[in-house]
Amino acid sequence: MTGLPAEKEFPKKISSLPDIFLFLDDSLGKVSPDRTLLHLFSLAVEEFFTNMVKYSPEGTRDVRVRVSEEGGMAVVTLVDRDVQPFDVTAAATPDTTLPIEMRRPGGLGIHLSRELLDAVEYRYEDRCSTITLKKRPGP
Repeated sequence: MTGLPAEKEFPKKISSLPDIFLFLDDSLGKVSPDRTLLHLFSLAVEEFFTNMVKYSPEGTRDVRVRVSEEGGMAVVTLVDRDVQPFDVTAAATPDTTLPIEMRRPGGLGIHLSRELLDAVEYRYEDRCSTITLKKRPGP
């Protein structure tokens, strides 16, 4: 794919989300014209990036976002450096069968991301949290 992999760093602030979405739109368009792909990744990246901002405030370095293509799959990777680990693949699945008033807040965005994407992977090494999201484009 021309122009891939694409990589950019964004300040670890919620206000970075519009720029991240523009980057995803431009980069994922090089993988596939499937707009559903963009929407699914945007949902997941918003969830994971927001969690990085809210729950890992000790890491003040920019978050690296990388878009690539691997074996026919679109791949988006988020790298948060100088932080404590939080394995998103081990996060508890919320009980969506409970009435809304009985549910505990949290976890639904991670759950939806894991359900909508083909793979969500996590790696932690040298105080660096890496979340890799993969999805095969539609026809």
